[in-house]
Amino acid sequence: MKRIKTSQLTPGMWLAEDIFLPNTTVTLIGAGTELTLEMIRRIESLGIETVRIDEAEEEKKDEKERQLLPILAEKHERVISAVEELIDPSADQSFEEETVRNLADDLLSQVEMDPSLLLNLTHIKAYDNYLFSHSVNVAILTLMVGEVLGYTKLELQELGTAALLHDLGMLSIPQEIWQKPGPLSPAEQEEIRKHPVYGEELLRNKGFPEEVLKVAREHHERYDGSGYPDGKREKEISFKARILAVTDVYDACISYRPYREQMTPQEALAQLLAEKEKYDLVVLNAFVSVMAIYPIGSLVVLNSGEVAKVIRVSKNNPFRPEVRIYLDRAGNILEQPLRVNLADEKNHTLYIDKTLPAEEHKKIQVLIAGHSQGTP
Repeated sequence: MKRIKTSQLTPGMWLAEDIFLPNTTVTLIGAGTELTLEMIRRIESLGIETVRIDEAEEEKKDEKERQLLPILAEKHERVISAVEELIDPSADQSFEEETVRNLADDLLSQVEMDPSLLLNLTHIKAYDNYLFSHSVNVAILTLMVGEVLGYTKLELQELGTAALLHDLGMLSIPQEIWQKPGPLSPAEQEEIRKHPVYGEELLRNKGFPEEVLKVAREHHERYDGSGYPDGKREKEISFKARILAVTDVYDACISYRPYREQMTPQEALAQLLAEKEKYDLVVLNAFVSVMAIYPIGSLVVLNSGEVAKVIRVSKNNPFRPEVRIYLDRAGNILEQPLRVNLADEKNHTLYIDKTLPAEEHKKIQVLIAGHSQGTP
């Protein structure tokens, strides 16, 4: 238990002492009550300056995630390292389909353990091994879309395999081009646009299935015919490649690159929807159902003035996700971030007022980074 200022109260905290009506012994709010926004406003209206809260209940909610997060994080990093070793451009690239399929199966098991926690991990971006972490994160997103679309386990394994190898052709391009810390020249851009063809050739030589080859070649094709390398459109593009077209763009948008601004999850989703003619709407709708209106990782401002991060989404109630509050109404960082499920009936007066733009998103991410150890 600890005593805090009333201004630091947020919905979801648990009261550790009775609150009485002024100058009476009449209990207004009893100890052990989970506070709502209305209760907090009532307490403030009485001029009460401090209250005692119980942190034990919040600890119970987070315990499962505390135990699971390091397990998933270790598995996630292990797959990234395995992909890097597997397709290391300095090696002989002697990988086989079974090896990659096993990695895809490992990712699938992670998705099944806790998809929300795993999505949080995909937002932790590595700057020094972008190509490999991008491939893994795209595979995770792709598997989630595949599950929504009703793919069997065997189909998901093949889909995950294709996703892990979709950018393999980049390794046939000089590293100084695809790791260039600045805008590419027209000639360099043209070389980059050849990577789908290079990838298809490499995978064909390794004996991979036709569906995997198609994904490597076609993941930059667009439904309206504006993509490359062949300008295919609509159903000329394999369905798995149409999935990759969406997940590849989304992860690229939310990743840091030296030559362009990193988008917030909300901005990346908005861009996909603004350019919906480029994508298969069946796939895009499935992706939106995975990410929800407020994608995991989004920083939002609640109507109470607090700043929170979206940590879980509900397909049944996409406008009311589960969030973790990091900043109070005065903009002060909370010593203990608070988890609130906006879909709970007791929180019906609390809602997301707006999402934070990219420039504010970055500042607050830095501010809360040191306070999120062990939590998503």
